[in-house]
Amino acid sequence: MNSEGFVLEEALNIRDLLGENGAQFQISTKYNDHGEEFFMPDDYGSADEDENDHRKIMNPWDRSFDELRAQMFMVSEYIYKRITKQGVGEELVPERARVTVDYNLYFEKEPYAFDSTSMRGEFKTFTFGKGEVLEGLEESVKSMKPGEEAQFVIGYQVLFGELGCKPRIKPKEDALLIIKLVEFTDPGDSEGLDNLTAQEASSYAVVKQKVADTRNHAKDFFKRNLVSNAINDYHKAVNFLERCTVKDEAEQKEQIETLIQLYTSLAVCYNKKDNPRRACSMINEIRRIGNLDTLSRALFHEGRALMNLGDYQRAKTSLLKAQKLEPTNRDIAKELKVLNERWEKHRNDEKAICAKAFGLKERKDERVTDEQVKFTDIMKRTMEGFVSDEKSKQLTLPEGLTAKEMNIVQGLADDFALKLSLYKDNSKDFYRLEKLPPKVNNSDK
Repeated sequence: MNSEGFVLEEALNIRDLLGENGAQFQISTKYNDHGEEFFMPDDYGSADEDENDHRKIMNPWDRSFDELRAQMFMVSEYIYKRITKQGVGEELVPERARVTVDYNLYFEKEPYAFDSTSMRGEFKTFTFGKGEVLEGLEESVKSMKPGEEAQFVIGYQVLFGELGCKPRIKPKEDALLIIKLVEFTDPGDSEGLDNLTAQEASSYAVVKQKVADTRNHAKDFFKRNLVSNAINDYHKAVNFLERCTVKDEAEQKEQIETLIQLYTSLAVCYNKKDNPRRACSMINEIRRIGNLDTLSRALFHEGRALMNLGDYQRAKTSLLKAQKLEPTNRDIAKELKVLNERWEKHRNDEKAICAKAFGLKERKDERVTDEQVKFTDIMKRTMEGFVSDEKSKQLTLPEGLTAKEMNIVQGLADDFALKLSLYKDNSKDFYRLEKLPPKVNNSDK
C-alpha cells in the first residue's frame, strides 16, 4: 500500500480483517486533488440537498393577493372565494357538521405551502364551533358543498391576527387557502333529549325530532369506532321513544319503524363489541313490536350473533331467511359460507370428543352417531352456561344417562375443570357437577 493510499470501491470483507494476514486501512476526511467528490455509483444527489424539497407543494399564485381577490367574490368581510370545481347538491355544510378536508395554505409570494394536509399525507377532520382550527379556515369551509374544490384569500384578522406568530408567521399575514371538502357528517345533538320538559318528552311529535339528532350523533360515534358511546345514544333514543305518547295510527306506525331501526343498530353495535347475547336481546325486541321475517338486516345480525353463540342451526335459519329477502346480497352469502365452515369444524370437534369418550379412536368399524354429537353439543353448552354463571355452584344432571353418555360428561367436566360426583337420594343415584375451588399458588404464600 503506497503512502497516498487508495479509495475503496467495494465494501471491506470482515474475513480479510480477521484472517492471519490481517489488513490495514485508514480513513481520511479530505478530498483528493482531482477536483471530484467521492460518491457511490448510485448516488445521484448532493449532500447539501434538502430531502424534503420534492414533497413541498408549490404556490400556484406568484402575484399579489389583491390581484387574486379581484377574480373572486366576497364571502365575508375578510374572506374572498372562487370555485374551481362545483360540489354536489344544493345544501351547504350544516352548522354543527364534522368535516374532512384536504388543503394547502400559502402566504403571499411565498413559494411553498406553510401548512398542508397533502404534504402530511392525511386529511384534516374537525367539528364546527369547537375551535379546533383557525376561524378563517372554518368560515371558508362553511361556504362549501360536498365534493367542492375552491380557493380562498383569507385576511389576517381571522387567521393569526396583527402580531402573527414570530419567527415563522409575520404580522398581518394574509393567506391563500386551496381546499377540497372531502366529506361531512351531521353529528346531531346528543343532549336534545335530556333538555326536554316532561310535557315535551310525552309528545311523539317533539321526541321524534330529538331522536333523529341523537341517532345522527350515535352514527357519528360508530363511524369513529366509539361503539360504546353509540350504544349509549341508541339506548337513550329508545327509552324516550318508548315512553312518549302517539296520537293516531300513523304516528304509532312511524314510532314502531323508528324503534325497529334503533334496535337493529343496537344489534349491530353489540355484535361489533363481541356481545352476541345482547345482540340477540335487541333482535327479540324487534320480534316484540314487529315482523322480523320481513327485515333482512335484522335477520342477518341475528344470524351472526347466534353463530357466535354456537347455535348454528338457528343461525342458518335466520341467514337463509335474510337471503330469501335479498338473494343477491353478497354479505349474506359470505356469512353463510363462514357459518358452514365453522359448523363443519364444530361437528368434527364434537365427533372427536365422542370418539374419545366412547373409546372408538382405534375402532374404525364403529362411527359416532348424530344423536351422540347432539348430546355432546347440549352438554357442552350447558357447562359453558354453568361456568359463566357466578352465582351457580352446583349443577344436577338429568336421570337416566347411559354409561357412554356419562363418559362424555366426565370428559367435558375435565375440560371445564368441574368435579363430577355421585349422590344418593331415596335409594336413587344422581350425578352433580361442582365448581372446583381455585388453585392456590404456594409461591405466593
